[in-house]
Amino acid sequence: MTSLLQFVTKKNERARSLLALYVIHSLFKGKKSGYDILKELGELTEGSWIPSKGTLYPLLHQLEEEGQIVSLPETIGARTRVVFCLTPLGKETRRRIRAHGSEHHKKMAKYSRVITAIFGDAIRPEMNVLFEIKMVLDELPAEKKGEAASILRRCRDELKEVI
Repeated sequence: MTSLLQFVTKKNERARSLLALYVIHSLFKGKKSGYDILKELGELTEGSWIPSKGTLYPLLHQLEEEGQIVSLPETIGARTRVVFCLTPLGKETRRRIRAHGSEHHKKMAKYSRVITAIFGDAIRPEMNVLFEIKMVLDELPAEKKGEAASILRRCRDELKEVI
């Protein structure tokens, strides 16, 4: 059994942590150093989740051993640093991860319900509602997406009136 924050795209495949998924996704956009990845995560989470170097670098080495990424020395001026690039296998892993997006969203919805059970709706009930809306949107058939967008625009306009 995998934990809630472990993701698998096919049977008998290695479970991936949220951090591993993010590293693969981030490197798809271009080569980066470990520091670049940590900085990017800090910005995305507004500083609320920045893994330690002791967590990230062993993961980067594991992904390299698996052939998902490759490390390369990069010289900038007089300074040399190691950057990581996604391999074709890493690109295929990212494709599979993204193809299973709705399954991963369902898993995260369960995680959201656990947080709500612990802390209650008092924290930010509107965010729980937004996450539930996202889950409903993910389940809609393609032919209903336009109607859903129209409903959401009306909701947005009504919210602006509250301000």
